[in-house]
Amino acid sequence: MPNRRARTRRRDNIIVETISNRTFLILSAILIAIILSCVLIIKLLNIKEARKIFEEQERIKYQIDEIYSSTEAKMQDLQNYKTNQIIRLSAVGDILCGNNLRQYGKDYNEIFTDISKYLKDSDLTLGTYETTITEETKDFANAVGKSGIDFVSLAHNHALDNGNEGLKATKEYLESIGINTVGVSANTPEERVKIVEIKNTKIAIIAYTYDNGKEGVNIYSEDLIKQDLEYAEQNAAISIVMEHWGDVNTNTVSKYQEEQAKYLISQGADIIIGAHPSAVQKMDVVQNSNFKDCFVAYSVGDYTSDFTIENANLELILNIQIFVDTEGQASLYKVDYTPVYMHDKGSSYKENRFKILDMKAEIANFGSETSSIDKKTYDKLVRGVDRLNSILGNKK
Repeated sequence: MPNRRARTRRRDNIIVETISNRTFLILSAILIAIILSCVLIIKLLNIKEARKIFEEQERIKYQIDEIYSSTEAKMQDLQNYKTNQIIRLSAVGDILCGNNLRQYGKDYNEIFTDISKYLKDSDLTLGTYETTITEETKDFANAVGKSGIDFVSLAHNHALDNGNEGLKATKEYLESIGINTVGVSANTPEERVKIVEIKNTKIAIIAYTYDNGKEGVNIYSEDLIKQDLEYAEQNAAISIVMEHWGDVNTNTVSKYQEEQAKYLISQGADIIIGAHPSAVQKMDVVQNSNFKDCFVAYSVGDYTSDFTIENANLELILNIQIFVDTEGQASLYKVDYTPVYMHDKGSSYKENRFKILDMKAEIANFGSETSSIDKKTYDKLVRGVDRLNSILGNKK
């Protein structure tokens, strides 16, 4: 009897062991299948993501950025003219040095290393200098100048943050480092309108801001516009008006911006460059009563800022070409833009935290060994280029 029980126990143990081994094998097979499935899914997702990135890179690579081409299409080859004089202008938006930029900037030159090449080739580069000069911000001003900015408007809502003395100090320091200024109020058109000569062609530059209740800078008024543009027409081949206007952080052009632009064009403005909204707005080419093309960029966004709003970090460098014929008559020839993005690397960076990125170059370079951005930043840049194209009317 005991032997039978022992045999029974051995048989039961063998059965249990066999079942356990079989269960182990089945579970192992299931686990291996799950792992292989996960690996396959991850590979497929990676392939899909890589394909998506490649398609985005190709799409953006071949997008046509020109927003003005009708004049170029109608013109004969420039070689048919006795002169093929082209003046290249560039324009950026508000130049701000906020608290974070001051605290984490250190070497401000680092901000501009990727994009200054687009400015230094121009004959004239314009912006709105919205930072009062103090001892703390002089290094920032120097870096702005080195980036290629050589002419700025001081007509804006922050011009008198440090009073008239602060405005005076800002004007004097900028001019001492080779950055010309416009927009400080004066009694006569001769003082308000700045005439610069480039390649033997005179260009008039004027700047105004909306009425912010402060005296010291040019406040927009139709009477002032009439005087200044009449003087510009008599003394220059082409006129540029820099306007500080519009609603903050919106891509929508306000009614009063459109009304002011219409009046400016009626009084002879050839090019209007807007700032203040801290966001890019649409551009137009409008014919005046003399059938001359006038260009309006309602807002080119910011140039430097430390805002956390993605829309405010989306910027552009506006590139304008002016054609001058043998009679010295100047006209708008071509406009395009370079999309750029003010990138905040994050709070873990205690210095050199901010950098303006060349959006198309970064998108094209993403995934290579030399790429310096992560996927999150890449996605922001792709969204940004698409948003710019939507705002500016590019469908491709």
